[in-house]
Amino acid sequence: MSAIKQQQDEFKSVKQRLSKIQLVIKKDLKDGRFPRVDDLNHFIATSREMDRLCQNEWRVEMDNYMDRLDQLETAMKNNELQAIENAFHELLDCKISCHKEFRQQ
Repeated sequence: MSAIKQQQDEFKSVKQRLSKIQLVIKKDLKDGRFPRVDDLNHFIATSREMDRLCQNEWRVEMDNYMDRLDQLETAMKNNELQAIENAFHELLDCKISCHKEFRQQ
């Protein structure tokens, strides 16, 4: 397997895992519940994997996403549901922005 193919497969796998855990967290927040700490930690770890795989042409968008991820972690540590919800929705907005930018290239 070529290095490029391997990287693409890894990126796809991380993206799928991120989408799955994102849906779980989104449902908890929609239902007015604190997301499980394990789910949030999984989301954060998977986001960091995505950051590691990020290519230079997406760096600005990814840096914005990672800033919001830091806000999510702070909100988690402070046990603030509204702040968790706000940071999570900002992360989703960053994701949408990144995908939009990617499609324009």
